[in-house]
This record gives sequence, C-alpha cells and structure tokens, in this order.
Amino acid sequence: MNTFKDLWIKKNTPQGRLNITLFFVNMFLLMFHIVLMCVYISIKHKFMIGVNAVSIMMYALSIFFCFKKPNIYVPLSFVEIWIHMLCGVISFGWSPCFQNWAFALIAGYFLPSFSLENKPKSHKLSFIFAGILVFTYFFISVLIHIVDFKAFTTLSDFNNRFLFTINNLASFFAIIMFSLLYTSRSKRKERELSRKADHDQLTGLYNRHAFLQLSNVIINEVKSNKSKYNFAILDIDYFKKVNDTYGHNAGDMILKQFADILTALSNKDIVVGRWGGEEFVMITSDDIKYKDFVIMLEKLRVKISKYKFKIENKKTINITASIGSTFSDNYDVIEDTIKKADDNLYKAKNSGRNKLIS
Repeated sequence: MNTFKDLWIKKNTPQGRLNITLFFVNMFLLMFHIVLMCVYISIKHKFMIGVNAVSIMMYALSIFFCFKKPNIYVPLSFVEIWIHMLCGVISFGWSPCFQNWAFALIAGYFLPSFSLENKPKSHKLSFIFAGILVFTYFFISVLIHIVDFKAFTTLSDFNNRFLFTINNLASFFAIIMFSLLYTSRSKRKERELSRKADHDQLTGLYNRHAFLQLSNVIINEVKSNKSKYNFAILDIDYFKKVNDTYGHNAGDMILKQFADILTALSNKDIVVGRWGGEEFVMITSDDIKYKDFVIMLEKLRVKISKYKFKIENKKTINITASIGSTFSDNYDVIEDTIKKADDNLYKAKNSGRNKLIS
C-alpha cells in the first residue's frame, strides 16, 4: 500500500511520471495477454499457451517491480514483446500482424528517454534502436515474399481476423499513447522554462521583469477605468545582520518563508514579486481601495514581526519588515510610482524600521 502512496506522491517528478506510466503500461500488457490467452486456449495451441502463460506471470509479478526498478523492467518487457512477437509470427504467419508490435516497441523505447531528464546520449540510442526496428520490419516484409514461408498453424478466418484486429489495436494504442506522453512532456517542459524565466528561483515569486510586465497589464486596466492602482515595497530589516550572524543558508530560508507569507496574499487582484535581494514589491488594481490596502499591509507587518522564522538546527528567529506604499493614477510612468513607494520605504527605515509609511 505504501508503494502506491509513494507513487502518487511523486507523480509530478520526472521519475514519478515515468513510474506511474510504466505501472499503467504494465496493467495494459497484463490485460492484453489475458485476451491473447483466451484465443490460444480456444484454438488449443499448446506452444503459444505456454509462451503466453510465462508472459502473464511476468507482468503479474511486475506490478510492483515496474516502478521500483524501471531500468530493468523496461528492457525485460521489450525482450518479452520481442519473443512473443517472433513466436506469434512463426506460429501463425504474417497475416495476424504480430510483427506490428515492432512499432509499439519503437514508441515504447522512447518512453524512458523522454520521461526522464536524460543526457542526449539516451535520445541518440533511442533513434538508433528505432532505426534498427524499422529496418528489421521492412526487411522481413520483403523477405516474406521472397522466401517460401509457411506458418506452423493455420488459423480459422475468424481467429485470424481477431488476432489481426487486437494486434493492430495494441500497436496503434502504444504509438498514440507514447505520442501523447511526448507531447505532454514537451508542453510541461515549455511551462517549466517559462516559469524559470518569469519566477525567482529561490522564492518562486515573480522576478522583476515579469512583475513589471504584469504591472503594465494592471495599469492598462485601471487606465481604461480611469481609476487608481496601489503599490508597495517591502524590505526585511537588518537582513545583512541575519546573514552575518546565522549564515547565508539561514538567510535563504528566511527569504523563502517571507515569500510564502506574501504568496498567501497573492490572487488575481494582488501581484507580488521579488524586486531583488531582501526587497519585495506588491501591486493591486483599484478593486482593492487604497485604505483597505494600507490596512492589509499593516496587518502583514504585524504578522511578520510575530512570525517565528525557522532556520537551521530547528532554531527560530524573529525579523521585522519596513514597508513603503502609495497609490497612483499616473498610468504611463510606473517608475514614478515606484520612486514614491521607495521614498516612503526610506522614511520607514530612517524612523526606526518595522514601520509602514503610506
């Protein structure tokens, strides 16, 4: 039970996504081989019953093994599919389309490469393996028309069509599934790159560039409504002293926790960002009235002063923050608004810190 719990908890990590995918692939292969077993039993083909029984046992035992040891499970599954594919072609000939599993193998071989953050070498090996499979498929396709090939077992028309249908369905299902996985991974990669470009790596808040872009969106909205917007700069008091006393790791931990407090306030009406160092910024549209904005900032200042910030070795310390806020209806020059807030911040710091000047 803990295994499934761990699998679900780690589902958003690269390895976790691979593991959960392999688990469902394993379940699909198990069910698919059970269907094949029904066919083999119906035609009383002892050899393929034996081959398929081994396959079913392997996939049944691999339900846990597939996401605990994917580096072993993947090649083991490929070997099983290869053997079953060759046995199927030798037993029933070309027409039931067991050979089409080669295309499922091509798609499946790219799965570890595109699901994990592997080196380019992994992708190169995937392309080489795929090329060998494609060459093998078409080589046999030509060879089968040159060499007089006779299957060991002649199937009835119904069984031949049934195997033809499920083999093709399984192959195309694998291709479609892994194509979707690759597409989703590519989109996820794009989102991650976009997030890295727009967000501060340490705190997860918008960086200065992204914050200014979002600020322009708010400014354009209030400009069309002929209203105002609110702006504030927050600065952690004596942050250099914290770094000098407790170390930079402790300083980073405080910045993260400070950002978490600000993130709790963030919504569609409030945009929060890291301005740089120990300075943070906040902008809101006139959906939040300035007097309410100031009340919120004052509550935030008090909350920060009472908050127990955790640092290394389970220690906690108290810090304070100085805040400068303002409002503006100057829609074109945000720099002027930033300067007014910065001047108020300067006044707050010079008048004893741990203050809000609005």
